[in-house]
Amino acid sequence: MHSMRSLKSGLHLMAATTALVVVFAGSAYAVDGNAVAARLKAVYVEQGGTLEYSNVETNGSTIILKDTKISSAGVKESFNAGDVTLSNVSDVSGGGFKIGSLTIPDIKFSPEGEADSKITVEGIELDGLTLPAEGATEPLAKMLQYEKGAVKHLTLNAKGKDVFAADNMTVTVSPLTASAPVTFTSNVESFKADLSGVEDPKTKEALKTLGYQTVSGKIDFNGSWNIPDGRLNVEKFDFIADNAGTLGLKLDISGYTLDFIKGIREAVKTGEGKPSEAQGMAMLGLMQQLSFTGASVRFDDNSVTNKALDYAAKQQGGKRADLVGQGKMIIPMMAAQLGNAEFAQALSTAVNAYLDNPKNIEIKAAPAKPVPFAIIAAGGMADPKSLIKTLGVTVNANQ
Repeated sequence: MHSMRSLKSGLHLMAATTALVVVFAGSAYAVDGNAVAARLKAVYVEQGGTLEYSNVETNGSTIILKDTKISSAGVKESFNAGDVTLSNVSDVSGGGFKIGSLTIPDIKFSPEGEADSKITVEGIELDGLTLPAEGATEPLAKMLQYEKGAVKHLTLNAKGKDVFAADNMTVTVSPLTASAPVTFTSNVESFKADLSGVEDPKTKEALKTLGYQTVSGKIDFNGSWNIPDGRLNVEKFDFIADNAGTLGLKLDISGYTLDFIKGIREAVKTGEGKPSEAQGMAMLGLMQQLSFTGASVRFDDNSVTNKALDYAAKQQGGKRADLVGQGKMIIPMMAAQLGNAEFAQALSTAVNAYLDNPKNIEIKAAPAKPVPFAIIAAGGMADPKSLIKTLGVTVNANQ
């Protein structure tokens, strides 16, 4: 009997201890849901958008913003995001919060004034969010910082027909810091565009003949951003279309600082309701803060060039070789009008090589030193031809 009493006492002690552990563990991981929601709202407002919710539910480290409505910078219309869930939320030493993940229910809405169009976004998630402490004064405190974002599926539907769809869109960002450049990578694993609804008869016929009534492919994007001097280097921005080709863009500028970003947001906000000309002038003024370091546009062919040449030649009642020959005669005359004999020769040589054997063609701008956008704008108005030399423009094919 003594053994039974000891066993019962032991079980009671274990149950009591377990209950205490659960209670204290729950309180240790509980966060102030209202404080977290308020900080998220304040930081998002700094990005130029709005975030509203009816109330906040907190369960340990999980917070739910009920009946949430969101709008983005420059867009008056907000959409219902439903119940937004913040998981694995914790306090950060020195103030602020860390959010393991933020998920938004699938969204379906029609843009204002377009009742016959629908946009569907599924599987929205942000991971590794950092919310700085209230009252933080460091520049990065006003940035919405996260480590990874993802959207599983996006569909644009017009008049009951899906005209564009994309799957598995992701973006990853290294920690924001003023001591080292921030790196970012973004990808769209696959997309599909339905072009059969194009209304222009000639374009519609061309797309059908070339076999591009639907276009599929993917998008790859990566680069870096140095916060102190605003050096933004888009190292890769490739639009890859299956059975067509790859359009690759690169851009390297400086001056894209936090102050510049703030200026853009303020210009967007103050420009609401004003004539487009006034908004354009405001943006042009801000662009003077940037400097141009380099850029390139490259196309790698995957059969579309010869298809287009064959189609164009057929429209003229000839053959591809005839059309190529005409092009070789016309290009030098057009290039001569640029007023730069060296560049005109390089352009003619590159285009001729590409027409003979379409592999790739690239136009690149690489000035000897960064050129302020103010000088580019002035040169473009006074003497556009001078920009070829100012920006160090070159063209090459099949390299």
